[in-house]
Amino acid sequence: MAGETILIVEDRQENITYLANSVLKPAGYQVLTAIDGHQGLESILADRPDLVIMDLNLPRMDGMEVLAALQERGVDIPVILTTFYGSEKVAERASHLGAAACVVKPYETSQMLNAVRRALGTRPLPRPQADDQPETLIPFSGHLERWMRDMKILTRVGKALVAQLDTEHVCVRTVESAIYFSRADHAFLFLAKEDEDALSLCATRGPADGQVRLIQQPVESDLVRRVARSGKAKLQPRMVGEEALVGIAGDPLGPAVAVPLRWQGQLVGVLLVARLPGEAALSESDAEWLTGLADYAAIAIHNARAYEQHTAQAPAPLPGKETRSDVRDDLEQIGEMLQAAAETVQRLAARLAEEKGD
Repeated sequence: MAGETILIVEDRQENITYLANSVLKPAGYQVLTAIDGHQGLESILADRPDLVIMDLNLPRMDGMEVLAALQERGVDIPVILTTFYGSEKVAERASHLGAAACVVKPYETSQMLNAVRRALGTRPLPRPQADDQPETLIPFSGHLERWMRDMKILTRVGKALVAQLDTEHVCVRTVESAIYFSRADHAFLFLAKEDEDALSLCATRGPADGQVRLIQQPVESDLVRRVARSGKAKLQPRMVGEEALVGIAGDPLGPAVAVPLRWQGQLVGVLLVARLPGEAALSESDAEWLTGLADYAAIAIHNARAYEQHTAQAPAPLPGKETRSDVRDDLEQIGEMLQAAAETVQRLAARLAEEKGD
């Protein structure tokens, strides 16, 4: 039966628009909206919707806190929890707090509508017991499928980057891919000039940009400097004192992660992504995804620069033994770097297996 009223509690307007206009309203449901957990709780208590679809990571009160508040008040309205970073443990916790189901983003329209129909059919929702959890909880197949899809995409993106022989194109694809894998709002790619330690911002993209902006200018960033010095990925819960980057972005910056690009032990650049303030913190998994991407990007930058340098020179005679030897050495090094990138993908697969086992 359609016609029920569903409250969407979500802090991103594009997600509200998609869920309301492309999923729920075409199926005949009435829609209410709230943009943070506190507002969502007030709307649930005042409007008594038939169903709530709520994101896990919300400002003011997160999804779990809202669920706990509803449970404390004895409110039996079913809730579907949505999240990018689901796990069986998250689903179990949400279920014990009274959630009807968990749906992992990005989801198919049919998946959400099936969850809605099931949730509406279970009103009021009792606290699930161990033997009936499979009946009241949508399996996290969407989560596993997304992991597998993203690993395949990372491999394809990596191969495409390595085959690209134009540095600017490599920068553009790297920034776009960084936003996709991290679900961040902003991405920045810094590159070191050959034979120089200084880093320059080469490419960036944010929510207001129609496409990646190619910049080529020095931009001060403490996080980038620390990653460049340590050669290790760094997570930061919020960007403080990063006025130069904020000026480039045109937005305040919240949670961030930055990873190094390295070729033969030398720093090639730093890739940084950031979300807006109040959004969910980036995780170790995000750092792993970006590290895998950075491994491929470092190879691609090296190849593109070598090709551009070669084509800029005058035509040379046929290569002799020494030149052929150099080419063989370079190919061996590229093979080693590709192996390192493949190992990163394997680590991601291992992490997926661990989560599946949990």
